[in-house]
Amino acid sequence: MDKIRIIIADDHPVFRLGLVSIIKKNENIILCGEAENGEEALVLIHEHKPDVAILDIEMPLMNGLTVCEEIKKKGIATKLIILTFFKELELYEKAISLGVKGYLLKNNAIVEIVTAIESVYYNGEYISPVLKDKLLGTKSRLLNSPIIMEAISKLSISEKNILTLIAEERTTKEIAGELFISEKTVEKHRYNISKKLNLESGKNNLLKFALANKQFF
Repeated sequence: MDKIRIIIADDHPVFRLGLVSIIKKNENIILCGEAENGEEALVLIHEHKPDVAILDIEMPLMNGLTVCEEIKKKGIATKLIILTFFKELELYEKAISLGVKGYLLKNNAIVEIVTAIESVYYNGEYISPVLKDKLLGTKSRLLNSPIIMEAISKLSISEKNILTLIAEERTTKEIAGELFISEKTVEKHRYNISKKLNLESGKNNLLKFALANKQFF
């Protein structure tokens, strides 16, 4: 089996030492160098042409994404893993657009780093599971937003008001009191809203929909 040649760039020495200690226990991974800022990382990548570069998203002199951008411009084949504390979709999509194959939450890096390196090296990808649920779930909702908005547009003003209150996690009794209507009327509205949104009855599906999509109404 070929050895996987890597470099690591992170400006926190203790964190970097922890990663290095884990990686050195794996006989199939060779550490070619360490950097504490983006400029040093770029020099190491030019010098060693590693198979995989592990880059902190925030570093002095040049951040991880800027390093990725430079690597992409120069056509260097090194595969890239980003270390991050951030869970925003925009940063993830920026990283992917720059050819990043691994997106690793720093809180989980010690446990996941070897799996991430191997997954990326063998022409795969790796996203920390805790990030995957959040990032891809958010992306899915955004991709489906035209469908969601079309469904919501079918609701009456009264139904939209009730959906807004459901998103605030109000109970049927609280909604009835807020709108000066009976609880039975609220339940009928809830039923009609669920039907118009093609939601299955039960399992708090209407509440889940309201919480996940409240930015659309």
